Amino acid sequence: MKVTQETQGTAAIFIVEGQVDLHTSPELRSQLRTALNSRSSPLVVDLNAVSFIDSSGLATLIEALKSVGSYGGKLRLCGLNPDVRKLFELARLNEVFDLRTSRAEACGP
Repeated sequence: MKVTQETQGTAAIFIVEGQVDLHTSPELRSQLRTALNSRSSPLVVDLNAVSFIDSSGLATLIEALKSVGSYGGKLRLCGLNPDVRKLFELARLNEVFDLRTSRAEACGP
């Protein structure tokens, strides 16, 4: 897994590539925590290049969602490929997360 961070206006953007699993999710959690400590909003996680995400990856995103909510910020996920989107729908996480089609849409108001 590779995570690249960018900023656009007030948005902290995390571009994730590869698989988010038990072995790689701690790295993602650590990088998200830095933005959460800075109270960034919106916090955008671009999953366009993620081919697989397991329960530990989902737990990392849920933890970030709870943390950003504690300071009134927003967490937006974008670019979910069909397989990852299906997992979110099966777990009904599409009802919990703010899912956007593109990074540009996720960074907007």
